[in-house]
Amino acid sequence: LISPLAITSLTQLVKSPSESIYYHSNMTGVFLVAAKRTPFGAFGGLLKGFSATKLGVASTQAALESIDLDPAAVDACYFGNVIQSSPDAAYLARHVALESGMKTSTPSLTINRLCGSGFETVILGAHSIQLGESQIAACGGAENMSDAPLTVRGNDARWGVKLGKGLKMGDALWDGLTDTYSGTPMGVTAENLAKKHGITREECDKYSQRSQQLWAKAHEAGYFNDEMAPIEVKTRKGFVSVDTDEHPR
Repeated sequence: LISPLAITSLTQLVKSPSESIYYHSNMTGVFLVAAKRTPFGAFGGLLKGFSATKLGVASTQAALESIDLDPAAVDACYFGNVIQSSPDAAYLARHVALESGMKTSTPSLTINRLCGSGFETVILGAHSIQLGESQIAACGGAENMSDAPLTVRGNDARWGVKLGKGLKMGDALWDGLTDTYSGTPMGVTAENLAKKHGITREECDKYSQRSQQLWAKAHEAGYFNDEMAPIEVKTRKGFVSVDTDEHPR
């Protein structure tokens, strides 16, 4: 299963968004047999209250149900997660497996390969099948960047605070998007590539506009309907089913 960026599931990846895919092996190879994702949520939008784990569970359950597969038949669960915003982030893949109905003996692995984390789980699932360790693997990625915490470092607070120093809160989201080794925010990479390949701002804007227009046409034609795992969200006016990308990119 590849499961959405959350707040997406960015899933996957948000991962909003959260997408979910199943693999099954036979004599000739590895096959994708089911795929679902949650809608992509906007930063601070309707899906902000759902942890990356919950978004991963939603897409995984939807993928299982789409092919009427017993969760107990899944032999392994792999999930990608970068900004570990959920309190249970250390157990994300394990909790996705258990909350989706898989056996307690099902091996689970959470992996971080930055933006490629969800894709990396596909490779891991395929390898598991090719090595004969699994017949069916659930692979996915989930993210909730809206829930990235504001932090106080343990060494700055646990052993006392010096007079006049106070406490300084850090932004885990900004920290996670900055490479401290090179001192470079992730977004600067795009600027460097644009300069290297001579891509102008006008060309970027035209490409972005084209992408938005193509999404709108595909949405209107219903191309995303089969892959979507709608999320029920409680609002002041009652429950709302979120079945469309809140902030398509």
